[in-house]
Amino acid sequence: MIKQIVRNVVMQFKRKEKGKKLKTGLITIFCFLVIVPVVWMLFVKFEGEKPTIEIDRLPTMVSARFEILGKVYDYKSGLKKIRVSLSRSGKETVLLDKIYDSPGWFQKGSALSDPINIPVNVSKNEFPDGKATLTFVVRDYSWRDWWNGNKTTIEKEIVFDTQPPQLTVLSSQHNVSQGGSGLVIYRLSEPCPKNGIMVGDEFFPGHAGYFPDKNIYLAFFAVPIDHTADKDLYATAVDPAGNSARSGFYHYLKKKMFRKDVLKISDTFLNAKLPEFQNIQGVDTAQSPVEQFVFINSELREQNNQTIFANGTKTENQLYWNGPFGRLPNSAPKANFADYRDYEYNGTIISNAVHMGIDLASTQHVEVPAANNGKIVFADYVGIYGNLVCIDHGFGLMSIYGHLNQITVQPGDLVSKNDIIGFSGTSGMAGGDHLHFGLFIDHVFVNPIEWWDASWIANNITKKIESVKAMAGN
Repeated sequence: MIKQIVRNVVMQFKRKEKGKKLKTGLITIFCFLVIVPVVWMLFVKFEGEKPTIEIDRLPTMVSARFEILGKVYDYKSGLKKIRVSLSRSGKETVLLDKIYDSPGWFQKGSALSDPINIPVNVSKNEFPDGKATLTFVVRDYSWRDWWNGNKTTIEKEIVFDTQPPQLTVLSSQHNVSQGGSGLVIYRLSEPCPKNGIMVGDEFFPGHAGYFPDKNIYLAFFAVPIDHTADKDLYATAVDPAGNSARSGFYHYLKKKMFRKDVLKISDTFLNAKLPEFQNIQGVDTAQSPVEQFVFINSELREQNNQTIFANGTKTENQLYWNGPFGRLPNSAPKANFADYRDYEYNGTIISNAVHMGIDLASTQHVEVPAANNGKIVFADYVGIYGNLVCIDHGFGLMSIYGHLNQITVQPGDLVSKNDIIGFSGTSGMAGGDHLHFGLFIDHVFVNPIEWWDASWIANNITKKIESVKAMAGN
């Protein structure tokens, strides 16, 4: 009897344990089927991170034609739609209205990111000059906001300006030569971030600051040695909205004949000069001496010229120089500006280059004076030019002094005409002690002979400036 009671109690206990296990299993299944998806929906499909809008370089002022560039992205739920519109005084023009696909209700949108490239071309009747609002609205495939998705809105105020600037050339009689310099003076009706002179494909920026009227600009320009009369030469300006103006001006181009020369390269010269270049990047000492020379005389020369021209951006809007430029005292010219040189080795032409300066020789290690007043902007070693000093004379005009044995100035120094800046030497690709003297405007070398000539300066520079001063009442 007792055994039967015990057996019944044990059986009831086992039934309860089995029921508990079944209940636990059902609860677990319920969690996987209901609670986990709910949690997934809350944390994944109801995520609250808004889509991102990135707009590139959209100016505050725009013309009737402009471009909107950028991108939108949402890496959690995917992009749902984007709308871009332009509005003013309650009138709206839709520029873009795009809907992105989704592969399924429980999946991300197909597009996680998308570039923005919207060309805008509106008429003056639609949007006359004045303020307008550019609105970007992007939504994603999140289930938030009653399944409408997270929303990002950006509004940017822009100003329509469809009127081009007025550009009036004030100077006259622009007589220029191939390889020479010129000056144009002009007035702008409004500040323009880009303005200057186009000479063929070369642009030379204009500079305000010389005249009390800040709308009057000076633009020194260079005429490349290969410039021809059929190439354009004009003043140009672009305002902040992108509207442009262009004005031609009377000019006369004088053709020049430049000398051709043959320089013979010997083993003695190569053995003497190449060791100086062994630590310069790009010079391969495993190559033959002739191959090294060809690289130095061509590719390295071009790199060195770019190093020099980089100083053109350091110019100040101040006319430092006064009167004709000086030359190395008691010196004789050994090479001319724009000499075309063939380099001959053992009877074979191995390289060629154009000599964009004037070589002047006096005695060994002679004092080198500044050609005119200015500010030192560079004083260092520059490959084929050796130890070199660059002086800013203001408004884009620079002078250089190469092959120096010693430099006695440093960047930032103000110098007056005839102040000693160094001593002549043979540094760089120089075969003998001399000074390589050069002038350049912004990024193009010009003939120094013009700037040594007081009459040329008076007729082509000074008289123009004085005439505009009288015209402007300064």
